[in-house]
Amino acid sequence: MSIINILLKLSPALEKGQSLANRETWTNVVLIKNALYTVFGFLLILSKQFGYEFPISDTQLITLAGALASIGEPVAAYLHITTNTHAGLVRN
Repeated sequence: MSIINILLKLSPALEKGQSLANRETWTNVVLIKNALYTVFGFLLILSKQFGYEFPISDTQLITLAGALASIGEPVAAYLHITTNTHAGLVRN
């Protein structure tokens, strides 16, 4: 059994031509997540430029940003595949 077939059994929505039932909602979730990443990143840079110091170090901020990205991006990739009927895995 191939890894693709295992993934398709876990979530049939991963198969090309299939999608989640409410794909428009999940597409909007991904778009909102990307907008929030951009806004918060811009506000962080802007606040640093105006001299506001956060009560945590730059290293901790970078670690936090990395943690958010390592969680958010795989979820976004999954939602992209499962909300787009043109993307997905092809069954062998």
